[in-house]
Order: sequence, then structure tokens, then C-alpha cells
Amino acid sequence: MLNRNFLPLSAALRSLSKLSSLPVFILFLLSANMGPLQAQTLGASNVHDEIRRYAEDYVRDLVPLQPDDKLEVTAASIDTRIALTECLGQLTADIRGAGDVKRNTHVFLQCHETPSWEIFVPVRVKVLKPVVTASDPITRNTLLQAQHLSVDYQDEVLLRGGVFSNPSELIGSRSKRDLRAGQPILSSQLCVVCKGDRVSILAQTGGLSLKTDGLAKEDGSFNDTIRISNVNSGREISAQIVAAGQVQVKL
Repeated sequence: MLNRNFLPLSAALRSLSKLSSLPVFILFLLSANMGPLQAQTLGASNVHDEIRRYAEDYVRDLVPLQPDDKLEVTAASIDTRIALTECLGQLTADIRGAGDVKRNTHVFLQCHETPSWEIFVPVRVKVLKPVVTASDPITRNTLLQAQHLSVDYQDEVLLRGGVFSNPSELIGSRSKRDLRAGQPILSSQLCVVCKGDRVSILAQTGGLSLKTDGLAKEDGSFNDTIRISNVNSGREISAQIVAAGQVQVKL
């Protein structure tokens, strides 16, 4: 028995045709095909997305990282018009050639079941490094303190020069130029020991360490060797900068 709350299909189509400029047979075709078409598209999309994730996971396992690094791996969308079925058995992945993961890598995926298929999936790889940046605009000759410094993750490909990952290394240094907020701080932009600064001179010979005071005769950054005047003896020596206000010489 038919449910009286629903019109027969022919009556429903006649009602729709009065409200629309579309002919009845077009409405019938739309109503007949809409459900299966949507289901088919959704299924294909799910399979293609699974393949993308498989390619991303494969590349992610191959990228060497430092403990504090972050990794972004993004596979390109796969055209759903490409016929790809769910691979329930053996699915393999590899990178052709030398097998090296690059910034733009193509992963070759192959399904060894029936129906079999193979496809190259482009994958973009981005390694983010922790970098010390300026929290706010910093003017030239500012003595850097903790509030001036932040840590931001930035694309390693875009980093240039000597950057830092630990803000504490820079405390006590001076900026040699104006710095923009969010800008990575480079060693060339700092005066870790500045001309005229009083510094501690650490001298090492064998297992013996000696410490005395000195006066910097020139500017320098980390690991630079600069001229230092020994305050006690007046003798001028060359010493390597190891930290803000600290130099080291080997006897």
C-alpha cells in the first residue's frame, strides 16, 4: 500500500514542471542520477585522499630532523578523474633516481593487486628551524635582554647567515643596527663584545685555567678573534669571543 503522504512519481514531476522551466524528462534524469553520482564522487575522493596521505607518511619517515625541528609535508591533490581503486593488498612507494627527499619530491606509488595502478604524487617538504627573532623593533646599540628576544619557526631554505636557536646566547650583546620585529637576528648584526667593553679573559694551558680582566680594542661577534688589552699588565693579546663579555686564549 502506498503511503498517502507522498505523491506518485508522475504526479510529483508534473507538479515540478509547473514550477520550473525545465522539461519533465530533464527533471526525471536529474532525480534518477543525482544520488549515485554523489556517492561515486565521494568514494573516489576518499580513495585519492588516502593515497595522498600514504605518500605524505612515506616521505615524512625519510626526512632527517634535529630534535627541535618541525616538519611540514603536503602532497598535491590528485585529480579524481584518474581511476584509482582502493589497494587492499600490496601497495609500494619509492622515490625514483637517487631516492633523496628534496623540497619538491615525486613519490611513485604502485598497487600490485587487481586492478593494478601506478601514479606519481608530488609532495612538498618544508623543514622549520627554531630561530631567535626580535620580539619588537630593536634600535641600534640596544643592550639585548630576554624581553627583546623570541623564538620563531622558519623555513630553513629562507635562512641566511649565522642565526641562533637559543635566546640566552644573545643576552648581553648589542645590536649594531636597527632590527625589525620578527626578523631573525644574525651574528653579523651583533656586537657580542664591543670596542671599549670590559671583558673577562679566560686563559687555559693543559688542565690549568687563569682568569683576568681585559679591555676590548675592537668589535666582534661569536667565535671572532679580536685584540684585547690586559688591564693588569697592559699587554695586548688576541683572544676568541666565546660569550657576551667573555674571551678565551690558549697558552
